[in-house]
Amino acid sequence: MISLNMVWPAIYVYDEIWRFWFLAFATIVIETFTIMAILKYSLQKSFLASVVGNLISGIVGTFVMMWAMLFWHLIADNFLPHATFDIINWIATYILMCLGSVFIEILTIKLIFRETIKKLFIPLLIGNLLTYSFIAYTLITKSDKDPEEKRTEQVLYSPTPNTFTLLDSTKLEIFTAKTEISYGEADKIVDTNYSLEILFEKEKSENFQFELALLDKKPEGGIEYGRKIIHFDKLTDTIQIILEQKNTDPYKGWTSPIITDTINFVKRR
Repeated sequence: MISLNMVWPAIYVYDEIWRFWFLAFATIVIETFTIMAILKYSLQKSFLASVVGNLISGIVGTFVMMWAMLFWHLIADNFLPHATFDIINWIATYILMCLGSVFIEILTIKLIFRETIKKLFIPLLIGNLLTYSFIAYTLITKSDKDPEEKRTEQVLYSPTPNTFTLLDSTKLEIFTAKTEISYGEADKIVDTNYSLEILFEKEKSENFQFELALLDKKPEGGIEYGRKIIHFDKLTDTIQIILEQKNTDPYKGWTSPIITDTINFVKRR
């Protein structure tokens, strides 16, 4: 997984695409015969077009589309109940990344063979659609349980303080936070990529007036209604979280947020 301070669905899709890199060979074969059938190219010309197109879309296209999906989230996350990882965002990620990769592949082949976009779209879509469909299937059916995992332990944290008056004079109450520890053989921790789930209730549920983040780290984004997931790699008895709020100055807003509180999440005994 790419090491970033924030995560969104496209990162997981990108990671799976590179994990199953060998699918590119199947895509090339399928596209080669599809191009031959639809565009009436020779076998050699069809194969060359498919190889060049897939190299560009695989190396450049998937990377570009992973980052391009952030522009989608800037708008869509404000209207979806589960924000960044809402099911609609997952579906949109597959569709837009697939179409974006196809478009980049089409432009590449168009420059080389002087073919029209209309003629190239269908044969190149077929190969990419199969690849993204397979990736979607692997993510849906992937087990959350590590093969080495023998047991899990839920760890609860209590926040201090837990009630706040936000800058817009509305109330916020943080209930608790929890994470899970996975143990393997000899009771050894097998996964140190922890996720802290913070549960809260705010007076204006439709507005995003604040963010929660690890102390000394930038917010990850993706806060949901009543829940925030924060990723960290070191398990401690006390986890310090900052409450960052939207600037009340309408000309500044989130361009100049204000850190108003530090919350200590203390492990329950």
